Amino acid sequence: MRSLALAGLVLLVALLLIGIQQSRVIALRGEVAIETKAKQDALDANTENQKTISTLQAEVARNEAYRLDLDKRLKASEQKAEQARKDFEDLKRKSPAVRNWADQPLPDGLRSKAPASNKDKRGSK
Repeated sequence: MRSLALAGLVLLVALLLIGIQQSRVIALRGEVAIETKAKQDALDANTENQKTISTLQAEVARNEAYRLDLDKRLKASEQKAEQARKDFEDLKRKSPAVRNWADQPLPDGLRSKAPASNKDKRGSK
């Protein structure tokens, strides 16, 4: 009888230990599933971030090309303006009609339309 009780007790303890191990296995599987989902979410977010980075890098490259084009056009415009100033100075030196025209003072009507400084604006109010 004693051996039967002891065998029953050992069986109960063994079942209890198996139940505890089984609950641990189930808990670990749940944690693994959560970690797997978190990893996949992180990979998806990383992929999306890489797409955004690629888009931004392409936009930076387009903007840089646009800026270089604008710089080139600005230089060309400055060179044209400088050439026009030189041509005008040459005309003033070589052509008496242009020299006479350039030496004339501005008419009073044009002088009054010239932009006034802040000091002048305050005084006229």
